[in-house]
Amino acid sequence: MQRVLVVEDSKVVQQVLRHLTAQYLDVAVDFAWSLNECQDYIEKHKYSLALVDLTLPDAPNGEVAKFTLSHAIPTVVLTSKIDEYKRQQMLELGVIDYVIKDNRDSYHYAIKLVAQLLRNQGCKALVADDSMLSRSLMKQMLEKQLFDVTDAQDGQQALEIIKSNPNIKLLMTDYAMPLMDGFELVKAVRNFRGRDDLAIIGLSGAGKHGLSARFIKYGANDFLTKPFMNEEFHCRVMQTMEQLSLIADIKESAYRDYLTGMYNRRYFYQYAEQLLKKQQQNTLALLDIDFFKNINDTLGHEAGDQALKQVATLIKTTFSKFTVARVGGEEFAIILDDIDTARGREYLEGFRKKLAKHEFLIDEKPFSITISIGVADFQNTDLTQAMRIADAALYEAKNNGRNCVV
Repeated sequence: MQRVLVVEDSKVVQQVLRHLTAQYLDVAVDFAWSLNECQDYIEKHKYSLALVDLTLPDAPNGEVAKFTLSHAIPTVVLTSKIDEYKRQQMLELGVIDYVIKDNRDSYHYAIKLVAQLLRNQGCKALVADDSMLSRSLMKQMLEKQLFDVTDAQDGQQALEIIKSNPNIKLLMTDYAMPLMDGFELVKAVRNFRGRDDLAIIGLSGAGKHGLSARFIKYGANDFLTKPFMNEEFHCRVMQTMEQLSLIADIKESAYRDYLTGMYNRRYFYQYAEQLLKKQQQNTLALLDIDFFKNINDTLGHEAGDQALKQVATLIKTTFSKFTVARVGGEEFAIILDDIDTARGREYLEGFRKKLAKHEFLIDEKPFSITISIGVADFQNTDLTQAMRIADAALYEAKNNGRNCVV
């Protein structure tokens, strides 16, 4: 489980950081005022990352950063001023990056940086370069940013690694490599991995004009000229990965139902179409809350929303291994993949009984809810036909008195 430690002695700055961490970080965050308090926290907890002030009353010379780094905690430094000596000092210490505290935006940047670093943790990256020294240097720099890094000595080897590992999210590739150069590698990779799925940063030490433009036209997200400064490398990588994360967030929100947090009808249909291509037995179920209109009419739409969210939570927790979605007002869909209809009916019948016994709370008062379920075989058919059969079964369940599985 990820956890962050923030060390800052200014009450005003710590208040700002508390507000921003609550807004951007979905992890546990501890706040310390001093080196002494920082040491106490580190004795009690394991931290994924630390954001620390470079100068504290009891640690005026960067001792807090040295301490966190000595405990193998990746560290970002906050500093009120920077000169070349301090810059070199921090880089030699091995901090990930430093942020200059000069306005509110700098704190915003620092917390967004922490958020992206936490996203990087365990994220797979690939470095392709025929120079062992360059590969080693970039590997170290990326590992400092919490990536899980693999390397390749030419474009052909890099292409095979990417084909065999769809979890790679960042490729850094040099232009001049044997067997397959950087341009050819980028073109080949973009045939099966899009810009919103895999970030690519092109690299070159050659002085030719137009290399950056050609890299980007062939499909790279960004370009770096070697030799590069530590900060430039760090910023380009972080900005590129942040763009990838933002696209993923937009996609995720487009596929989610705003009220229940479940997948929506759009995602469900796309997923179901993909599942039909696999040769396996699946079960499709449509679930509908019984007499839901009565809840809205007698208790109000807010009460109806409460009921929907609580039913959705019970569905999600019960069928956590399967794909569930809200596909209509009070209607939900479940695909039990690799499960035939006989077993699927047993699962759904068990859930129907569980829900009927469950005590829901609407306006803090106990409330009973039942559901009707229509089940259909979901293989060797098209989605429209399967949905039609499941819907007919659901309609029959309603006609049979509701609170049953057909």
